[in-house]
Amino acid sequence: MKITQYFLLFTLCLLSLNAAAKLLESRVPGGIAFIQLDNTQGAPHFTFKNKPLLITQQEGKTIAVVGLSLSLKPGEYFISGHYGNKKHLVKKFFKVKDKEYTTQHITIKDKRKVNPIKQDMDRIIPEQKRKKKAAKFWDNSTADVNFLTPIEGIMTGSYGRRRVFNGQPKRPHSGMDIAADKGVPIASPADGTVIESGDFFFSGNLVYIHHGQGLITLYAHLNTIDVKVGDKVKKGQIIGTVGETGRVTGPHLHWSVGLNGTWVDPDLFIGND
Repeated sequence: MKITQYFLLFTLCLLSLNAAAKLLESRVPGGIAFIQLDNTQGAPHFTFKNKPLLITQQEGKTIAVVGLSLSLKPGEYFISGHYGNKKHLVKKFFKVKDKEYTTQHITIKDKRKVNPIKQDMDRIIPEQKRKKKAAKFWDNSTADVNFLTPIEGIMTGSYGRRRVFNGQPKRPHSGMDIAADKGVPIASPADGTVIESGDFFFSGNLVYIHHGQGLITLYAHLNTIDVKVGDKVKKGQIIGTVGETGRVTGPHLHWSVGLNGTWVDPDLFIGND
């Protein structure tokens, strides 16, 4: 089968399997809160912890989509903002419930991927700055929050798990791991713009896509990258292939989704709670 035919078949399969995918709410650390806004007072402009929020329409209602950090403690929080050119400050309160995440122990054969040497750190520190900049990217373009799944595969590491590499506790897992064969095509879940790409020490071949209003997706450990920074991509377009580059134990896709500067559970974007 020619690559063009494979691309079309893969895209059609994704669209068929995921056409009904709908963004879900889960008011827990690492989840998403929907906050209904007044749609009669002008364009809403709201923030959470001083970061602008994605505003969209769901079932005829105007809502702010709030990404909740894994580090949030259970309790009451609020978003604040205004409508149109009005200066009157509006606050909308909501509660976050607790959620327990599991722990995963992983053995990495390349010990430098767990304890980098100075030479590695000279590379890692600039890469971290690039990643932080990409994760905070924002523009006011319209965002499609009803995603396609980038690949079909077996989820081998869930979002939020506490990671222990070679006996050393590390930060919680900020994305979803999907196991698939090397070379499997990866599709963009929605229209967007490629804002960062390259070969990174821990993440291997890496791509960031901005989908509008701070909605970011990240794809790590790729074998090949088929897009470049600045490219406009369409929903279902192939952006690269599954690989095992960077800190890995086998071929898989690490997929992260970001909102208002924090990584949230990708499951919520593909209809799984």
